[in-house]
Amino acid sequence: MILNAAKNMKTMHARRNPNLHVSAAAYSQLSPSITSATFLSPTVASRRGLLSASPPPSPSLPSLIPRHGKKTAPASHAWLVKRILLGACGVILLIWLIVRQMYNHHQYPGNFDDSGDEYEMVGDASLPKEACAVMVQDTKGNPKWTVSIPPYYDFPLRPAQYREICSQSMELSKQLRQDAQAQNGFAKRMLNYYTRDQYYLDVQEAEDQGLLPPSRGEEKQKGFVEPQATSDTSGMKVCDKSLTYVMETNDAGFGNTLLRLWMSYGLAMKEDRGFFIDDTRWPYGKYSTYFTPPPSSGCLQPPKSHMVPCPHNARHIVVSGATVRETFGHSFTDEFEDPTKMRVQRQSKIFALLRTGYEALFHLRPDDAKYVADRTSSIYGPIVEHGGISIGIHVRRGDKHPFEFQYQKDYIPLDRYVDVARDIYIDKIENNGGNKKRDVEKRHTSSKLVLASDDPETYDSADMGATLRAQDRIILATKKTLEAAQGKKNPWIDEITGWEGGFYRDVFFSLGQPVGNAGDMTKLDNDVVPEGAQKLRELVGRAYLLDLAVLGQADTVVCTVSSVGCRILAVMLGWESAFGKGNWRNVDGDFDWRGITW
Repeated sequence: MILNAAKNMKTMHARRNPNLHVSAAAYSQLSPSITSATFLSPTVASRRGLLSASPPPSPSLPSLIPRHGKKTAPASHAWLVKRILLGACGVILLIWLIVRQMYNHHQYPGNFDDSGDEYEMVGDASLPKEACAVMVQDTKGNPKWTVSIPPYYDFPLRPAQYREICSQSMELSKQLRQDAQAQNGFAKRMLNYYTRDQYYLDVQEAEDQGLLPPSRGEEKQKGFVEPQATSDTSGMKVCDKSLTYVMETNDAGFGNTLLRLWMSYGLAMKEDRGFFIDDTRWPYGKYSTYFTPPPSSGCLQPPKSHMVPCPHNARHIVVSGATVRETFGHSFTDEFEDPTKMRVQRQSKIFALLRTGYEALFHLRPDDAKYVADRTSSIYGPIVEHGGISIGIHVRRGDKHPFEFQYQKDYIPLDRYVDVARDIYIDKIENNGGNKKRDVEKRHTSSKLVLASDDPETYDSADMGATLRAQDRIILATKKTLEAAQGKKNPWIDEITGWEGGFYRDVFFSLGQPVGNAGDMTKLDNDVVPEGAQKLRELVGRAYLLDLAVLGQADTVVCTVSSVGCRILAVMLGWESAFGKGNWRNVDGDFDWRGITW
């Protein structure tokens, strides 16, 4: 018998009708002019009698006050019957809840996971046809759970499928632990990051026991990024353990993918796993468009049916934007944060993972790398020669708003960046880091402000007049600049779109696409991107990387921590420079650097 967690589609949920609302508090808060004047006004004929003097009681009517020595009339039996019925209903309900709780300890009930989906355990004599988590019995007859991915499924699975597998896995694992607790009286409620799930049966072990069909002779997957060439690839075996990062994401930004890629590489190296990259459905195209090949793992990629999104103790795991909470969520933070430190110092181990990935993977393609080398030499060379300082400024606008409360609907003013840069210059150059005896002549150096922004209008602002553009190889232009260069063909039709205001998700996905209005965005198929649109996306991605590459070699950086690019620049500076020497400055409120936010 095989059990798999399936969504219970037959359950019904109570839904609140927003149009029907009765509130006693609202009635009690009515003004006195409404409550008293409407119901107790002497002008209302039907209520006037309530305010007039009562006539003397009629001697023919019975008195409301019982006479001395006589018993009061017995109370009505209706209220007594109601109380008995209400008490009986309460007892029945209590008994039903107790029986249901006892029943749940011996059955597989429908449960709710963190996503709010409802599941029920479905028994079957054969494996399900879809990729899902299943419950099996090992050779010793013990209940276990594993992940079944049919061989006809392509790799990678869709993000929704990976999320569904992880939700099902949580349910099966929790159910088995609850059953163990009911039988043995003890079971862990939650597992730590590196605590092995004793009820999980790895796919390879399930195949060896005949519980899952054996994997076919797997040919090399088409979507995997070719690693650096090795001298001898013959005789290579499949990796004992591996981590594959799938670059598919619904996020239009480049930065999140870059951070997760570096973190995944650092985690793979720490856990001694082979590392692979898949760019099959990456919105920005191919990995090789931007970077040189990644380092070789020295072993072959595993069969596609062996690569699962969870649990983390699986031999071959998949990490993507869809499973970032499972891989880098609460348990990851609890494992890698240093509880003995305060503020950003708690993040040193997480920073180290990112730095490992940055050093191994951030190698731009040859022509872009040559441009960065020439550009940084021309900008920073004279500064170093004359003892000055370079201050990089990164301004992110568009659809990314600050954390600081008063600017959450707007952006950090540009003069704040300049003020912080001025303070850095005074501290490190004029005061020489506290040494005020420095020669006056040496204070007048060739120090420079180097600017990178997603908003082209930032470069032309009065506050940034003294800055130097980080790179001019690929420039995001404004509509005004494009019209001046190309000429506007039709004065009545807006045919040219620029990057005013910065980078926006919808603008990125609509590049080169037949989009006439905002409603057309929902009709776009991101799996089918025209060649012209893909070229435009590649230019945007390369511009972003060139900005980071040049700015990351400045002596200091001023930016907003709410921006992913700002956090990336801290990784490029390094831990000692960024936080030990204070060369990384955040101007977005009193917030610390964070690795991956999810």
